[in-house]
Parts: sequence; C-alpha cells; structure tokens
Amino acid sequence: MMANCSHGRGRSPRAPAPQPVPVVPTTPEPPVRRWPHPVECSPAPRDLGPTLHYIRCALSYQNQLLADIKSLLQQLAADGDETPRP
Repeated sequence: MMANCSHGRGRSPRAPAPQPVPVVPTTPEPPVRRWPHPVECSPAPRDLGPTLHYIRCALSYQNQLLADIKSLLQQLAADGDETPRP
C-alpha cells in the first residue's frame, strides 16, 4: 500500500514571506549629556565604631517595632474578617 501524499498537489507554491522593513524614527533621539558630579568625595573617618553601633541598634529597634505593628495589623485584619457585619 502507498501512503496518501496529496498535500502538495493542485496548489501553487508559496512565495516566501517578505521580511519586515526596520522602522527608522522620524526624529532622532537627543544626545545624552553627562554632567560631572558636583560633590567631591571625602575619605570616611576611621573611628566610626561607636557611631555605627548606635545606628545598628536604632535600625534594629525600628525593625522590631515595624514587625510588631505588622503582626498587630494582620491580627486586626483577621479579626475583622471573622466578625459578621449587620
């Protein structure tokens, strides 16, 4: 038995699809201007131990407060979902 190969009979061959033409912008982009940095960098002082310790402690305290506030808000939202509204 022969396989039925009628998929190419009676049709004209397809022409290849035309390639899209790249779009050229009508107005060119403006030139990029780079400005010098206005502030001169000064070397950091070497003895920052106590200052950095204070900053770390303050940030840790603030992070803990935010975590407590978040958990309280989540608890309020969960309690508000459970109470039926009239």
